[in-house]
Amino acid sequence: LMNKELQRIRHGYYDLWFGTNAVYERWAKSHGLNNNLLLTLYLLKEFPNDCTQHLICEKLMLPKQTVNSILSGLEDKGFVEKIISPTDKRVKLLVFTSQGAAYADGLLQKMDDFEERALRNMTGAQRNALLEGGFAWMKALRDAIDD
Repeated sequence: LMNKELQRIRHGYYDLWFGTNAVYERWAKSHGLNNNLLLTLYLLKEFPNDCTQHLICEKLMLPKQTVNSILSGLEDKGFVEKIISPTDKRVKLLVFTSQGAAYADGLLQKMDDFEERALRNMTGAQRNALLEGGFAWMKALRDAIDD
């Protein structure tokens, strides 16, 4: 591929990335939160038995300070508590309280519905291409960084 074509693809990818983040930020804001808090709730639900601050930092690529601030807010609201890991006493696991689980479940179900509506507006081929292309791009980036 020519340099101009590669540049067009890269610029398009950034438009896609920034635009997608902006849509999620807008959705989160319409529900009284921001992307980082929304994605933290998602991770707490996805990793119910082994969610740690370290895992959230790693998955969201956020500094420890930012994640600590989000978690402190969730603890202050009574949504999350820290428990000592039964397998490693040095590790604090993050778990929803019943109130926090109810809040997150309601919110994340709304997000699921929103995403499902969006996916239904795409053809099957477009949905498959989204994943195939995205995973191919991720692999290509990982290979390129190791070169």
